[in-house]
Amino acid sequence: MMRIRGLALLVSLATAAGAHPAPTELEALAYEVDFFPGTTYDESIPTPEECLGFRPGERAAFPHEIERCLEAWDQASPRTRLFEYARSHEGRALYYIAMTSAANQARLDEIKANLGRLADPRGLSDAEAAQLASSTPAPAWLAYSIHGDETSGADGAVTVIYHLAAATDAGVPELLDELVVLIDPMMNPDGRHRYLQMVAEHRATAPNVDDQSLLHSGYWPWGRTNHYGFDLNRDWIWGVTPEGRGRIQASGAWHPLVFVDAHEMGSQDTYLFSPERKPRNPHFPERRGYWAGVFARDQSEAFDRSRWLYYTGEWNEGWYPGYSDAWGTLRGAVGILYEQARFTEDGVRRPEGTIHTYREAVHHQAVSSLANLTTLARNAVQLKTEFVAERRRAVSADGPYARRTFAVLPTENSSRLRRFLDLMELQTFEVYVAKEEFTAAGRDQLGRDFHNRRLPAGTILIPNRQPEAHLLTTMLEFDARMPEDYLRRERQSILREGSSTIYDVTAWNTTMYHGLEALTLERGLPAGAVLLESAPPAPSAEETSGETVGWVVAGADDDSVAFAARLMERDVQVRVARKPFELSGRCFPRGSVVVTPQDNRRFEGDLVAVLETTAGELGLELRTLTTGLGDGDLPDLGGRHFRLLERPRIALLSRGGVSVYDYGSIWYALDYRLGIRHSQLDQQFFSFADLRRYNVIVLPDRWFGTLPEDSVEALKTWVEAGGTLIAIGKSAGQLAKEEPGLSQVRQLPDVLDKLDGYELAVAREWLAVQGELPETADVWSHTAGAAVDYPWDAEFERPGKEELERRDRWNRMFVPQGTITAGRVDEEHWLTLGAGDVLPILYLSSRVLMSDSSVETPVRIGALVESGDARPIRVGWARVPAGHELRVRMSGLLWPEAVERLANAAWVTRESKGKGQVILFADSATFRASTLATERVLLNAMIYGPGFGASHPIQP
Repeated sequence: MMRIRGLALLVSLATAAGAHPAPTELEALAYEVDFFPGTTYDESIPTPEECLGFRPGERAAFPHEIERCLEAWDQASPRTRLFEYARSHEGRALYYIAMTSAANQARLDEIKANLGRLADPRGLSDAEAAQLASSTPAPAWLAYSIHGDETSGADGAVTVIYHLAAATDAGVPELLDELVVLIDPMMNPDGRHRYLQMVAEHRATAPNVDDQSLLHSGYWPWGRTNHYGFDLNRDWIWGVTPEGRGRIQASGAWHPLVFVDAHEMGSQDTYLFSPERKPRNPHFPERRGYWAGVFARDQSEAFDRSRWLYYTGEWNEGWYPGYSDAWGTLRGAVGILYEQARFTEDGVRRPEGTIHTYREAVHHQAVSSLANLTTLARNAVQLKTEFVAERRRAVSADGPYARRTFAVLPTENSSRLRRFLDLMELQTFEVYVAKEEFTAAGRDQLGRDFHNRRLPAGTILIPNRQPEAHLLTTMLEFDARMPEDYLRRERQSILREGSSTIYDVTAWNTTMYHGLEALTLERGLPAGAVLLESAPPAPSAEETSGETVGWVVAGADDDSVAFAARLMERDVQVRVARKPFELSGRCFPRGSVVVTPQDNRRFEGDLVAVLETTAGELGLELRTLTTGLGDGDLPDLGGRHFRLLERPRIALLSRGGVSVYDYGSIWYALDYRLGIRHSQLDQQFFSFADLRRYNVIVLPDRWFGTLPEDSVEALKTWVEAGGTLIAIGKSAGQLAKEEPGLSQVRQLPDVLDKLDGYELAVAREWLAVQGELPETADVWSHTAGAAVDYPWDAEFERPGKEELERRDRWNRMFVPQGTITAGRVDEEHWLTLGAGDVLPILYLSSRVLMSDSSVETPVRIGALVESGDARPIRVGWARVPAGHELRVRMSGLLWPEAVERLANAAWVTRESKGKGQVILFADSATFRASTLATERVLLNAMIYGPGFGASHPIQP
């Protein structure tokens, strides 16, 4: 045996004059302390220094260096077993390592199975549950550095793994008898590698302790996110990323009682840990508040012994369920967040004048982990007992989740339904399907109650009464509401400080994000409902007879856009139907994709094989047409309603002030939803690019700044020559101005003295769809003087400009913090193909786009529904017609002041500019690659835009 002492951090000093740090800096950089003082270690187990090639905390370890440690300890220690659970987009392995005593390792599979039985106590007697709880070690899941540039967590994990693998005393053997410790040491290897490469690029000959330098900050796209710019700490309820999907399955299968998520925060901060502040998710298990306090007290005692500074719950709230610790809590664990002040390898100068080193940060993470494990071991029996009791309540016929079922109505959008069902399966929710029609009472997504509504066979049913009830109801309930005391505090913060206390979005309903029509039913499962074993199988090609005049894929399916895009990549000529049609005895929706032999006479290759292969790749049903004649007034195949597309050549703007998140989700959509080529252009060199190579350019949302004037001028020339320009969020806001003259759309504060024209545009739109005819006698009268009903009302006198500006400044304070709003859809516009009549829209900003009759507005905010009120009312700047009401909020927090601004505003606009067109989105359409409803509109814009909106596409 040997005793391992903590070693000083080596400081490389340059020999050049002036390169040496001051003595006080040298003293601070030489952080000499044991991480776990007095511990004896098994000499046969390699030390971290031996595995890494440097002392822990000297610098951050690259992913391959941490991987080397894991493999060495997996081979050397009888307490460890290493599991690979996923591969990142860049091909890096993600691991967790299971650590427990050698005796427990011998029955590890049995332990995991027993934990699964405790997690689903249906059919488990109290005696069996008690026996399993007493004989099964308590599981803990410790996860580190989900943000790649928050590095100390992963290095802290390395020291914890070694300590548990090799320590022969200090209570470690006893701890591992009681626990199975599951450590995910590096949750974002791609982001970590990218960031550490930036650090290496900016390493100097002398230590740099200025946290503003590139050594400590990096550059666009930084290291926080994964390859596609996703924040992996928001993906736990969506399962979009390979990293997220892998760890949802891996960690969920162990049903941990403690779930640690180790992060970093600002360099000038100290250390934050749980419990979180309000608002807390209403479906957190009842006793989590108590246990959070227990773990926090023990963790604080460990910090107090070293006189370290810390705090709890000042800014981290527990509302959004997609964080690591929140998801773990909803699955039954005590979720614990760490936020260590961020220091890179040279350390950072603090306000008090001292320098804190990276080794200190690593030490804090390691001590926190051991403190939490010790608390779990001491309270394991009670935590297991309460875990089983919570699960029993969740499945009880008298429990809080009984007599509630979530229903998803049948849809022609098969790919979207498949993605939804895949997510339900990933989260281990039990899903059923109705085999016959039934009736139910409940509530719809617009907040309307119904009674004795008949629901068809094929309705997807997800009962709330099941083991994962807490997480399930959080993801599927339409309208989780914050408590009144928190609402009061939030409003006070807005009024006093001009800022929200909300840290993430307030709405995340899964069916709304997916754009699936769903209901909450006040009942359990109907008779005849059966468990859905798997997603519906993909259709196969049909057998046909007769002369083939074309092939069709139904346009209701989102993947029909990918079908069209991939065919055009393969040089196939493609048409898209603007209207519903009926050919060869079958009805097809608008947006259906049509390929004809006539259009493809010059195609070289086996056209049928290409069509069948492409449809098969996407799981789409390819139908054959034997006639191009539609009955009566229905469209004929050779008519104007079947628009021949132009192959899109897409460029996506990146870098500069572009939002990594929005850019990344659009990039992901191009690669994974569409599967087509595109180019990414650097903003810095955009004005020098040959834009003639592209006929679609996408400007993502921005975090800061604007596109330079010379780039905007280049875009203006390009659009007028036939390009399709798509701008999102702040990029759209930059174009919605009189200068640079690219768009007639404006933002609300700029047109408060011109609202009559915008209100008239709204009136024209709804009258065109729902307006009544004048009296027939008046229409055919030869005599002038019939009464005319104007779409405005003198009763609603509008305030003057000064008062409107005052009101708008006030209302603008109440910015939507990620609220799902109802979009009113123009069901005849090509941008809304496959969108349905109500589009759930996630709204995240104070930006309000205004469009008059000179601009096409395919989607506005607010669903217009019939009501019993015979009088018209005005909401905000526009009137709501008599006999109707405007439903704006679907889910999440939306203050009345925000409703006043948003009601009837444009969410997406389209207008001609020269031979081209400009399409503006008020907010992100591809938020976290989870808002499939609005993503469809963006896919339409990118793929169908050159064929539908540009009169003379650019030729390279």
